[in-house]
This record gives sequence, structure tokens and C-alpha cells, in this order.
Amino acid sequence: MYGSPKIKSFGIEKKMKKVLLISFLLFFFTTSFAGISTEKKDTLKLIGTSYALNGNFAWIELNGEDYGWNREGENVGKYRIVLVQMGKVIVESNRRTIVLVMLKDTQFENKL
Repeated sequence: MYGSPKIKSFGIEKKMKKVLLISFLLFFFTTSFAGISTEKKDTLKLIGTSYALNGNFAWIELNGEDYGWNREGENVGKYRIVLVQMGKVIVESNRRTIVLVMLKDTQFENKL
């Protein structure tokens, strides 16, 4: 009789804990499986292609780093140049093959 009075909560604390736990789990699993990728993607850009007597060359930029003129069979970062055609280059890495194509109106001639 003496002491602090007991407050009847009718199990509300247990229900609140369950609701909080379920909402936390839902939030955790929906954000972890939302398809958000943290993997770094490479950006390949074809600057130009050229034919010469000593081989076919491609000028490729990888992640903003210019690799200059490279011959078929040479490496650009982790990618190997497989085939060079005018306006088109095929590169491959250990897991995928990528076709780089030059877009129209990206090369300009200086008319004098």
C-alpha cells in the first residue's frame, strides 16, 4: 500500500516494443535489398579511330583518364581492345564485352 502507485498499462509497452522491432526490421531489409549498387562503374568513351599501315588504332578515355592511341590487342586499364573499325571499337574484360560506338556529329573538320 505504501510506495509508488502502479500504473496499469495493459501490455502497451510490449506492443510498442514489437511494433518498433518490426518497423526497424522492415526498414533495414527494404533498404538493403532495394537494388542500390555500391559497385564502381567504369566509364569508357571512344574519342576516335584510325587506320594505319602498322595497325588499327583507337583513342579511348577510361574514367576521365586519356589513354591516347592504342592498337588492337593492347590494354586500356583492365580492358583489352579486341577489334577496331571506323567509328566502332570492341573491348573486353575478364567478365564482359563492350562495343563502343562514336556518335554522329562528335567529330568536326576545320575548314580553312
